[in-house]
Amino acid sequence: MNQRIVHRGPDDEGYHVDDSFAFGMRRLAIIDLDAGNQPIFNEDRTIGVIQNGEIYNFKQLRQDLAARGHAFTTQSDTEVLVHLYEEFGLEFATYLNGMFAIALWDASRRRLVLVRDRLGKKPLYYTWTADGIVFGSELKCLIASGEISNEMDPAALYHYFNLGYVPHPFSIYKQVRQLEPAEQIVVEQGEFTRQHYWRVPPAVDTSCSMDDAITKLQYLLDDSVRLRMMSDVPLGAFLSGGLDSSIIVALMARHSSQPIKTFHIDFEGPAHSERQFAKSVAQRYGTDHYELKVEASAIDVFDSLVDAFDEPFGDASAIPTYYVSQLTRQHVTVALAGDGGDESFGGYKRYRDILARRSLSASVRSGLGCIGQAIHHLLPRSAPGRRYFRSLGMSDEQLFAVGVSELEAGEFFDPEFMSQLANDSTYGLLSGDLQRCDRTDPLARFSSLDLYRYLPDDILTKVDRTSMANSLELRAPLLDYRIVEFAAQLPYNAKIQGEETKVILKRAFKDLLPDDVLQQRKRGFSPPVENWLRDELRPLLEEALHDPLIEQSGIFRLPEIRAMAEEHFSHRRGRRSLLWRYLFFTRWYHRHLERTAHSYHAAASH
Repeated sequence: MNQRIVHRGPDDEGYHVDDSFAFGMRRLAIIDLDAGNQPIFNEDRTIGVIQNGEIYNFKQLRQDLAARGHAFTTQSDTEVLVHLYEEFGLEFATYLNGMFAIALWDASRRRLVLVRDRLGKKPLYYTWTADGIVFGSELKCLIASGEISNEMDPAALYHYFNLGYVPHPFSIYKQVRQLEPAEQIVVEQGEFTRQHYWRVPPAVDTSCSMDDAITKLQYLLDDSVRLRMMSDVPLGAFLSGGLDSSIIVALMARHSSQPIKTFHIDFEGPAHSERQFAKSVAQRYGTDHYELKVEASAIDVFDSLVDAFDEPFGDASAIPTYYVSQLTRQHVTVALAGDGGDESFGGYKRYRDILARRSLSASVRSGLGCIGQAIHHLLPRSAPGRRYFRSLGMSDEQLFAVGVSELEAGEFFDPEFMSQLANDSTYGLLSGDLQRCDRTDPLARFSSLDLYRYLPDDILTKVDRTSMANSLELRAPLLDYRIVEFAAQLPYNAKIQGEETKVILKRAFKDLLPDDVLQQRKRGFSPPVENWLRDELRPLLEEALHDPLIEQSGIFRLPEIRAMAEEHFSHRRGRRSLLWRYLFFTRWYHRHLERTAHSYHAAASH
């Protein structure tokens, strides 16, 4: 199991075996390079811990714990965990500011504690077997244990095609689940308990003035960047040229006596390029700047991505993220990035779209919905605008969470596959998350859903797997939980005003950025997949559309998917999302069958 995740920690490995319990880890050395090897124990070795990630506030925690009489033997951030647990028991995770997946073993109580960080930056999977619990940082870990079934979870696959990712707590394997963000699992004397130790604040505070909010945000983000520059190894930053990464680089320059190393990925064609904005920031702060252009030949990395994710993953921006991680790792071991700004500060176009819907009354939308549904049924499937007409009568919540994807699922899944799903609904899975927040604010529930679902299951999964595949640690200052809590309590008009997004971020840091960066429209970090699928990647997609193993799987109505592909090839209707998800799934499915066959032969041999 340890050997399968060498990429997550190429510098060292450690194990501990205690009767019926064992754990191991791979280390990417960042802090206390010589003495910080894991597992790390308390003074009498009754409590041991391993973690993947970093505790950014460990120096303050260490000082406080030392004042309480705890003795430290290393300078490692991991060592504070055992002493925090000694001092505060199962509440220890509430004191941490960091990104982490933690496994702690309390030998005297025969207690295992598994913890995942608040926003879900670091992954942690687990499964129950006949002999107990098995856990690990990636699915390949659990597969290597020989303890899990390779049976695919049809509900997870259904959700994947509706969302573009497998949502927690699911994994693609029926027997394996993920810890949720901010979740803690305790296994003790055969008993299993779960709890969340943190939630995004549910209520919006309208009493804070914009000036006061700007002052607080300036302090919080500056402090967050300062904490995340803690490192005993070379450190740099992703610089897309967008607002968030540009702010991070500007603040890093404030705290560094040396030029910051910055890394940028560019695409062919001006519609997808932010190169000029990245260069503008790099020149302003005198960074040591590196660039790489990604072309359609990036498909060479497809199978590497399949290996990195271990399950279907439908976000095509994994390709440039993989390449920028690869480029960055050639020069540094740690990098800072701008992830989290869109979810917390209203950066996505879909937020503006959902707010714009308020201009129509519920009764008008209901009437349009009835008309739209009729039009939807009358129009041929490839007709432009068909999906729009179908969406008119949907509630804001349903439209935002799944759009029309779930309504269209029956068009390309085989009826027999659909019969396995019983009452599974992707919108049903997500709808509870929409109810947690202040419904008096028109934006809060939607940004909260993204923080709880899209951010950890898509964005942070993408970033973790692609960076760790290249043995690079990536830190996100905007995902400091203090900033997320602060932003969650801001009213929507501090984030979005008309067509302008991230209002407070722009006002708070306008003096640090070039005007062109502040005024540009948001492009996102996605390659031109729509064109790739019609041109350079079309042969690969055609092969997948006529794959005998996929035909034998009984999952899809392949004639329908082929028809959708023809719509895309002929420009009649864009099918980028579905076709990319399908293509990634087919590449993964072949690996899945190979593993299944290997497991079968191993069992037969045994």
